[in-house]
Amino acid sequence: MKRAKTMMKTTHLWSQEDEEQLIRKLVNNFCDLINRSEEEGLYWTGLKCDLIELAHIVWETGQLTDQQGRLMDFQSIVWHICRVLHVRVPCNPSSVVSSVRARKNVRVGPLRERYLQLIVDAKIQDPMRLEIRRRRR
Repeated sequence: MKRAKTMMKTTHLWSQEDEEQLIRKLVNNFCDLINRSEEEGLYWTGLKCDLIELAHIVWETGQLTDQQGRLMDFQSIVWHICRVLHVRVPCNPSSVVSSVRARKNVRVGPLRERYLQLIVDAKIQDPMRLEIRRRRR
């Protein structure tokens, strides 16, 4: 007797508006965080690969610029966000993104879908903020 494989699909199809709302929030969060100091004591509590994936999503928008008005490159975005959130910068952030996108782990769904589910279903307006903590004094 052959065993049938069970395949699961996401139950939601996110609207374009939901995805645009998520991207706007991520870009705004990154813009705010990149301009902060590491002395503020903010820490990333989620997975490092999730933070790098978020940085890549923000980089793909082309909406962050440096002090000279040039588009920030992916490496700079990663360096700044890791500095502020006290995360060790990976040697090759692009390989982290490639690995994340190639993973087949059913227990951890794609980050974009997880955040969209939090926004739409759980009514959490800013899911990225759930993974940032301030150091206790």
